[in-house]
Amino acid sequence: MTILAKGTGDPLQLEGCGWDILAEQVSLPVAVIKQDAISHNANWMVNFAKESQVLLAPHGKTTMSPALFTLQLEHGAWAITVATVPQVSVAIVAGAKRVILANQLVGEYHMKQVASMLTDTDVELYCFVDSIANAHALGTFFTQHSLRISILLEVGVEGGRAGWRNLATIVQLVNVCQQYASLEVAGIGFYEGVIHGHNAEQRIATFVDSVIKTAADLRQKNVFSKALPIITGAGSAWYDVVTKTLNKSEQAQQFRFVIRPGCYLIHDTGIYQDAQQAVLSRSNLACDLGESLVSSLSIWAYVLSTPEPGVAIIGMGKRDVAFDAGMPTPELIYSPPSKQLCSLGGAVKVEKIMDQHAMVSIAFGCEVQVGDMICFSTSHPCLTFDKWRQIGVVERDWVITQTISTYF
Repeated sequence: MTILAKGTGDPLQLEGCGWDILAEQVSLPVAVIKQDAISHNANWMVNFAKESQVLLAPHGKTTMSPALFTLQLEHGAWAITVATVPQVSVAIVAGAKRVILANQLVGEYHMKQVASMLTDTDVELYCFVDSIANAHALGTFFTQHSLRISILLEVGVEGGRAGWRNLATIVQLVNVCQQYASLEVAGIGFYEGVIHGHNAEQRIATFVDSVIKTAADLRQKNVFSKALPIITGAGSAWYDVVTKTLNKSEQAQQFRFVIRPGCYLIHDTGIYQDAQQAVLSRSNLACDLGESLVSSLSIWAYVLSTPEPGVAIIGMGKRDVAFDAGMPTPELIYSPPSKQLCSLGGAVKVEKIMDQHAMVSIAFGCEVQVGDMICFSTSHPCLTFDKWRQIGVVERDWVITQTISTYF
């Protein structure tokens, strides 16, 4: 007996005419992305980066899919950003020649793995450093192994995530790094997404401006190993503010700016749709690029039960879809007997979600039957993707023509 993986169908049929979701040729629930949507989104962000005169290093943690990393690189991404050493290996296998480990490289085993990557491949790898202890550990290890590693000094904000807090004293960290010929200080990294509040935009701009000034001071002191040191930041919500602030600096021509948004490729109809609307309200450049980012990810699931009027139980739960930043949104309903595909228009709403079930309310006059298939859009694509080892790729007709693998 062969184990049936969720969201899959007959492998031989996939190689032939594909899996037709509406013809019930695949196990539900199934997660799918639209090919035209991801291609559009990849082009959109690359064009934004080009027009903003910055380089794009999309964060791979959203999809952790080599196929999608490759797509982003083919569309013009300068590098792939990741958060862990295993993720670095996925990016390299996907063909990335430059990888930013936007995190601290800690632990001897991790350092050994990175040393092997530097020895066995031609990857250009950067990692974040934000402490004297980590600088000593990296410097000692890579000196002993006769290797050089490029590091980015990470700076942060009070109450935020990692990052050296006091920019006025960052020379203390620099001095330790300069004790080791194995450590090449290639630039500065930051993450502005931890800054919140009603005046977040201004606080982010102020923070980014302070990062540039600090980098300029360090450049004058010949701290950096590159003629054009890297300054890298920008997640998926504030990339417009970051790029605008970077480019208006008098020192802009002295640095290489790299932005690291990740969710743009998949996008959603929840928190990142809201974030993108905010970008469009702030950025004329983003508006001028034409149609904005579009949600590419859907989950199809069966109606399992209609136990009482106005209520249905769906065969989709926390094991299948993100629920941390808003419930999935029912978009379409398909009736296999009648072969009718209809928009729900808000008539069905997810009220509660459990491990394997979602409870939905049904508006008066909307008919939902056991065996019907409902298509959901999502909020926060990262936490849907990590629930799937295989994700289908569809065209406009809901036929899965290929699958992509994920490595979370």
